[in-house]
Amino acid sequence: MDATDEHPAADYRQAPLEDALRAHGYRAVTVLGSVGSTNTWLAEHVARRAPEEAAPPALEAVVTGFQTRGRGRLDRQWVTPPGTAVTFSVVCTPVDRAGRPWPQELVPWLTLLMAHSITTAVRELTGVPAVVKWPNDVLVADRKLCGILASLVAAPSQGAPTVVVGAGINVAQEELPVATATSLRLEADDAVPTRPELLTAVLVRFAEVLERASSDPAGQLGAGGELRRAVEDGLDTLGRQITVHLPGSAAPVVATAVGLGTSGQLAVRTADGAHHEYSAGDVVHVRPAPAAPGAEHPASRDRDTDQRQDAGAGPSGAAEPGSTRA
Repeated sequence: MDATDEHPAADYRQAPLEDALRAHGYRAVTVLGSVGSTNTWLAEHVARRAPEEAAPPALEAVVTGFQTRGRGRLDRQWVTPPGTAVTFSVVCTPVDRAGRPWPQELVPWLTLLMAHSITTAVRELTGVPAVVKWPNDVLVADRKLCGILASLVAAPSQGAPTVVVGAGINVAQEELPVATATSLRLEADDAVPTRPELLTAVLVRFAEVLERASSDPAGQLGAGGELRRAVEDGLDTLGRQITVHLPGSAAPVVATAVGLGTSGQLAVRTADGAHHEYSAGDVVHVRPAPAAPGAEHPASRDRDTDQRQDAGAGPSGAAEPGSTRA
């Protein structure tokens, strides 16, 4: 059954989703017709659970046909018509195969791993050349297809943290209110997957990269790690000249993005050769640097804006404490 404004989750079926994902480490997938925020809903659901029910590293997901109060970085409101986007959240407890928590500095990689999973799934299903914009967006030809947000649910003094990672992917929209957004309908022509197909593909890829990372977290995500290189290869920000806008600073830092830091920070090199690293919580915006007069810098293709309401899918759930939109 197709989704409609009255029944925005009509195309999802919980039992088939759970059957398809059980072999990949998911113990439950909840389908909601509409909800304020999938991140908030899942975080509250996990918080009510008794400690003995946690059972890491099992994954759990929630998907909704319509998210009414989705927010992103800088607490921005996200506008997505009912039944048009894949809006979901996943809760995970990052541990290695022996059950040991990942090193704390590697936990922020979860946002980039979800972005990597989404671009992989989109490319495989549609051929659309999706790329990652640091730290939490998926773009097609510099137009935003998806936003991602990770929220810390619980950080025990001992043991692994519990993290909810939410995303919203524009799928069926034929018109978007700003030119900086796009959808698979606009990019993939006849190759648009159904929402359950796309959701399943993304969740499977995310489980696979988590398993890969958990085989050796430091080795896979550390300097020279195989998974780290795969993430960097899909990161469109690298190699571009950018401006980094910092809180309380009138003048942005102009630099070239050269890599990722230990915790997934953006590593940059300024014109004087100095190197700096910025985390997502350190910056207000990362933008392409202006092109020289009469020249077009490759980065000028990025048309991200500062509008208060961004179009289409955005991160599911409330903004992570202390974070800002980059």
